[in-house]
Amino acid sequence: MKTTLVIISATLLLTWELTLAQQKGEPMSDKERWDGRYDREMYIYGKEPVAFLKNKLNRLKQGKALVLAMGEGRNAVYLAQHGFDVTGVDISSIAIEKCKRLADERGVQVNTVVADLTDYDLGYEQYDLITNFYFYDKSILERSIGALKPGGMFIFEQFSVDHLKLGQQFGPKTAKYLVKPNELLEVFKSTRILYYEDTVVELDEGMHKGATAIIRLIAQKPTE
Repeated sequence: MKTTLVIISATLLLTWELTLAQQKGEPMSDKERWDGRYDREMYIYGKEPVAFLKNKLNRLKQGKALVLAMGEGRNAVYLAQHGFDVTGVDISSIAIEKCKRLADERGVQVNTVVADLTDYDLGYEQYDLITNFYFYDKSILERSIGALKPGGMFIFEQFSVDHLKLGQQFGPKTAKYLVKPNELLEVFKSTRILYYEDTVVELDEGMHKGATAIIRLIAQKPTE
């Protein structure tokens, strides 16, 4: 039996999004853009969690977890598999449905919310863990600290500004969505920084494939 392998590059996805916007004759909303990106059978970043989350799982505080910009659910489902009570938020309803399918496939439950994080109420001292992978908005990071319970933890991974120097097709193309060196240390100065790394890694996660520059962080909210 023959197997057909279909690889969709970041460039092709971007071209598709721009073509759709041109056909409509108006700028695409964030929801339309992400719905278009996720509207395919394949899981565009794969079904397995971010390696950093997997490697540091034993250091994270168990309990109630919030997954920001959840996407298709690979990280949310992984946390649910390891005993967390998980809520995942994403602007794309299509991504949410793919998360539900993945959760069913893995035999776990994820509470899902379709919302724009720019105006989504994270609550106050609600979560033992908040994750933020490959999405960057400094104002949301600041609000996330308030949403952590005392002793709660925040884990983060995103492209740094050095990503632009590597000429990769994937990832943001403007510095607005990239993290500057030591920027997170200032944002999380009220917390205890348990882990910080500014490095170049080789990614192999769906569309994220190749060498890139990233920043990783684990922070813990003080108990007093």
